Amino acid sequence: MYLLNLLPALGFLMINVFVPGPNVLNTIATSIGSGYRSGLACAIACGFGLLLWATAALFGAAVLFQQYPLANKSLLTIGGLLLLYFSFKYIKRSLDQHEELLSIQDQSYTSAFWKALLVMMTNPKVLTTWLAVIALFPITTDGIQNILSFIILSALASFSGHAIFATLFSSKVASTIYLSLYRPLNGIVGMGFFFYGFKLLIRTLGA
Repeated sequence: MYLLNLLPALGFLMINVFVPGPNVLNTIATSIGSGYRSGLACAIACGFGLLLWATAALFGAAVLFQQYPLANKSLLTIGGLLLLYFSFKYIKRSLDQHEELLSIQDQSYTSAFWKALLVMMTNPKVLTTWLAVIALFPITTDGIQNILSFIILSALASFSGHAIFATLFSSKVASTIYLSLYRPLNGIVGMGFFFYGFKLLIRTLGA
């Protein structure tokens, strides 16, 4: 039953996986230009990379909260501001009339894997996403069972999401469909992030 308590946090994380950022766009561009196998290599790299990020973020936050209880309020403030920043970025994308998908040609399986892993490990959006997840869902750092479970769930979610993109975008038709949904999807997510960010900042003021 404890896994059910982690589902809201996992859902929030999945929103970030499916909304375009450097990792998603790299997977899509590779799949379009180099085919399914190279796109799948990107998905595996994203799953492994998020496993590393989740391990560092969740264990680090657990230790920080144990040693410095007041750090939680600071994290709530940072998380709220980051979500408002995300909201601005996503809404701005939804209003952009010139978005288009690029392709990455002739990427082998190995080169696609290492490039995707590099993008994942150097992507600032991943760090800010984890700060927001921990601030919104402190249950993810509540005990070793929750930490390990959420690490595994996060890695699987990242792999699965990017694998779906690899499968879809190895077909040319998907890019046209995706672009038709790209702007409204960003707008909806942007409004959602504004709500969550505002909620976190209100909670900080009441703490």
